[in-house]
Amino acid sequence: MKTTKKIGIFNNKGGVAKTTSIINLAYAFSKNGKRTLVVDCDNQENCFSFFFSDQSGNGILDTEYEGIKHTTWQRYTSLDVATCNNDFDYILFDLPPALSDDVKLIIKHVDTVYVPTMLGEFEIQGLKKVTDEINNQGTKLGGIFVTMYQAKNDKELIEQFREVLQNRLMNSVIPYSTTVRESQKAGLPIEAYFIERNVPPIGTAWKIVNAYNSLADEILREVEA
Repeated sequence: MKTTKKIGIFNNKGGVAKTTSIINLAYAFSKNGKRTLVVDCDNQENCFSFFFSDQSGNGILDTEYEGIKHTTWQRYTSLDVATCNNDFDYILFDLPPALSDDVKLIIKHVDTVYVPTMLGEFEIQGLKKVTDEINNQGTKLGGIFVTMYQAKNDKELIEQFREVLQNRLMNSVIPYSTTVRESQKAGLPIEAYFIERNVPPIGTAWKIVNAYNSLADEILREVEA
């Protein structure tokens, strides 16, 4: 019997590219033939607004991307579990930057949590609180991945992170890119944004696309092992 895999993207610190990661992972999953549901669990509903559709609708809503549908946590809780298991291979949960009781409930609900983080002197301390809470809820920590990486500034820091986090730090590293804001303003995942604008898949511009594809592959290998 097929079981839908439920993955949370969470950090209790804001501004670490949780929503950006959800959007681009969903796109990468769909390219891999994975039927994916994106659940926006944040009251601000940035992810839900990105996949804009008829927001007056109930339940699961379509997006313009084949293989991706979306909803909010409130709508999701009213859905039939068996329907989700039949209709989707993966459900991605975009969690808000908080450790409220509601967030703890969502962490407990998912199978695996992946934690995006920026590099900084105080990030390690914050990550311990996050990973401890994931463990407290009996949920698996899939891994921690670095976002907005700038080699010029972060090369030494990432080595310090690897020394502390060891195999919890994932191989995939998401570089900083000004394209993120441009693509979101256009309402497109980064790869779709480049394709629409005929940006050739060479050079530094596509590094962030390749990084998210690599992250998606790393997650799929881990979850489906």
